[in-house]
Amino acid sequence: MLLKKGSRGPDVKDLQEALGLAADGIFGSGTEAAVKEFQKENDLTVDGLVGRGTWEMLGLDTDESGWDAASDKDDKLERLGKYTTKGGLEIDRAYLDGDEFVRDYGKIEPLGFFIHHTAGWDNPYNTINNWNRDTRGRVATQYCIGGTNVKGKDAPNDGVVVECFPNNYLGWHLGKVGKFAISKFSGGVELNNFGYLTKKGDKYYTYVNTEVKLEYVCDLGYKFRGHQYWHAYSDKQIESLRLLILHLKDIYPKMDLENGIPKMLKEGVHPKEAFEFNEDAYNAKQFGLWSHTSVRKDKFDCFPQEELVNMLRNL
Repeated sequence: MLLKKGSRGPDVKDLQEALGLAADGIFGSGTEAAVKEFQKENDLTVDGLVGRGTWEMLGLDTDESGWDAASDKDDKLERLGKYTTKGGLEIDRAYLDGDEFVRDYGKIEPLGFFIHHTAGWDNPYNTINNWNRDTRGRVATQYCIGGTNVKGKDAPNDGVVVECFPNNYLGWHLGKVGKFAISKFSGGVELNNFGYLTKKGDKYYTYVNTEVKLEYVCDLGYKFRGHQYWHAYSDKQIESLRLLILHLKDIYPKMDLENGIPKMLKEGVHPKEAFEFNEDAYNAKQFGLWSHTSVRKDKFDCFPQEELVNMLRNL
């Protein structure tokens, strides 16, 4: 499916609603201009055409439109098969193009690890394909873990761990923070998850106004970065993340993954504070296991869901 000027129908309405436009279902000049502006702001190819990359970056669901993931010609990942870690975690290797991750420094041994979430749908392969398509350069994490579909639809990739480039290389998953480009010294994982939700009456919605099934809503009981309600990380995601952390401890012996957030939690620091901005993490004075929120005050990934907190505390 490709939406462009002149297209009509319900998919165009969904597009217009996601862009904050009056939804008449007609892709005219105003819609085209809004698409181009969105593409520019999100480092996508600015052509006014809505292909899969733009559609998913808007947070729209490919399962309910004309996209067929099984036969999608946009899937350009290098499929190298699966392997199983010592702890029993199955990891699928679906690699980015070689110019989409960083080889410039030769092989490195990361000292820290950061947890992110995608602010999007449940399919990790779609996330990695989007990294191939965007124009931001080598922005990626080494791993991506599939999640649940907020509409309650079947999510066959829930808990599936995908590795998208080889060990000892890196992706720009943090940008430059503090005095250092911390990505040079750290790895990262993305959890497929929408992040914060908005409550309207007795219903909950993502930031692109998709209604979320109640079973996928996490109520923190307090506000973290201005939000109390979140798309819950699934049990399968959290268990896969636990096993991935154990695997990382095996392959990167210098990486102290009990430091950082796990250490603070064990010391009795409240989860809200443990996941907040941390000067030592920001200035690369203390490596360990951190969240994106640890080094960026403008980010929302990850949030201190009780099940995630308990897993990290008990590492």
